[in-house]
Amino acid sequence: MKIKGLLILITILILLVLAGFIGSHNSELVRINYLIAQTDIKMSMLLALTFLIGCLFTLVFLLPYLLRLKWQIKMLNRKHKKIVQGSTIS
Repeated sequence: MKIKGLLILITILILLVLAGFIGSHNSELVRINYLIAQTDIKMSMLLALTFLIGCLFTLVFLLPYLLRLKWQIKMLNRKHKKIVQGSTIS
């Protein structure tokens, strides 16, 4: 399991370095029009902001589903233990 964690960490670090290189080459200003306002922001900041917002939305929508699945796994493991203990006693 430690090798898997190390590979994930190395992959994340490589992606962050790659994102840094891409971000450093996107330094031109981009105008963003909101409904009632507008602003100028660097392209690299815009990319980072939209990526972060996407990650947050993913967590918000995915976390309840994952928690429900973990709860179901716990309940099924408890039922399995009861069945196994019941069959060894009799």
